[in-house]
Amino acid sequence: MAEAALRFMRLYARGFRNLERLDLEPGPRFNVLSGDNGAGKSNLLEALYLLGVGRSFRGAAKADMVRLDEDEATLEALLDSGTAPRRLGLRLPRRGSRRLLLDGKRPRSLAVWHAAVQVVLFHPGHLALSTGGSELRRAFLDRMLEQMSPSYASNLSCYTRALKSRNRLLKDETPDGRALLAYAEILAREGAELVRERATLVEELHPKAERAFEEISGAATKLELRYLPRVEGGEEQLREAIAASLSEDLRRGYTTQGPHLDDVTFTVSQVSARHYASQGQHRALVLSLKVAELDTLTKRVGRTPILLLDDVSSELDRSKSRRLFSLLARLGGQIFLTTTHPEFILLDEHRVDFEVKEGRVTPAR
Repeated sequence: MAEAALRFMRLYARGFRNLERLDLEPGPRFNVLSGDNGAGKSNLLEALYLLGVGRSFRGAAKADMVRLDEDEATLEALLDSGTAPRRLGLRLPRRGSRRLLLDGKRPRSLAVWHAAVQVVLFHPGHLALSTGGSELRRAFLDRMLEQMSPSYASNLSCYTRALKSRNRLLKDETPDGRALLAYAEILAREGAELVRERATLVEELHPKAERAFEEISGAATKLELRYLPRVEGGEEQLREAIAASLSEDLRRGYTTQGPHLDDVTFTVSQVSARHYASQGQHRALVLSLKVAELDTLTKRVGRTPILLLDDVSSELDRSKSRRLFSLLARLGGQIFLTTTHPEFILLDEHRVDFEVKEGRVTPAR
């Protein structure tokens, strides 16, 4: 039986970025948003991502997302969840805290929100997944797991709080040894769960990303993903490693062992993608990761997430673009794509085009 697909049936935006008052009815499959650079295309994707995840993919401060002439930004969406429609709301006052509303009520936690809606995003900054530092790859895994598992979100939050507290203690002239031991115990217990969940996820992503990479590349080019834990083994091994590194931790002023330093490596034809892949290969690699992310979330939560693709066809030649869009056509679900040239989006069926100009979004003529 085919999985249900999440779908934004209607989107409202008021006072958000440069967007004019917006009341949009997207199509159920491909929604192509075209316009010049700076017109507001990525701002619209940011609004959709905020409604899905609760934070900006640009890392923007709340006040920066409110129009200069407004005191508050408001985003609302009617979501087809495969059963009863859900209403999502997000208020971003220039001063004060954001407010999330699910069916008119504040959700008990962000985990409740993540259980209601899942979104997968690609934007050009995600190329750093294969070119940048390990913290980006850890964040990629953590965000996926938070959408799939409320318990993972709780483990990660507990680990992060203990890590910050232990690092503060390590900077003291005379740190409390009993407190250091207590925090080390939390790090070992919660950290072992993080490592286990991340390693399992990478194993699940690997064959899916490999198939997608071969299809987009159009060649038998082997992509491999490998999870590299800082400490091999489970809770006991992690506990021993943290204890053994205490002198080094005190000298450096931070915790030198644990999953906050783990990494994921990508190799293309058995060489490091980070150091030897071409720009086109980096883009194909990250797009393949996003295809694998979408497929994995679909299998884990039982419905297809909404896919957001920002400037997806840039730096892919026409043949790679055609293969990518052929793959996207088979994935199912609702997809939003931005481009400066709508003719570069090589899709003919199930497509709705919108023009974005100076913050106004209108059906393309």
